[in-house]
Amino acid sequence: MFSILKVIISLSLTMTTSMTILPSDIIQAEPSYAKWGSIAVKETQKKYNTSVTDYLHIGSVKLSDTVTEEKFKLIITKNNIEMGVIVTISYNPNNNQLLIIRYEETSP
Repeated sequence: MFSILKVIISLSLTMTTSMTILPSDIIQAEPSYAKWGSIAVKETQKKYNTSVTDYLHIGSVKLSDTVTEEKFKLIITKNNIEMGVIVTISYNPNNNQLLIIRYEETSP
């Protein structure tokens, strides 16, 4: 009887601990646009010689088999004036080669 009770307790403990999920066990995948977002931020900082204070991924559009665009809205502060910049990055999804970066100034 004692050994059966040990087995039951052991099994229930094993099941409980194997089903416990700790925060460190949760793996968050990096979004597919992360590389391009990083490039958008770095290049905008260079172009406007200021830091980016906010960032939003607007979306992704596949234009063809060899051209995809990622669009971001960045907020910068230049000469104490806050402004928005829409950054569009075109790249080849087959080899991840950057093709062009376009900037469009907008309201924050």
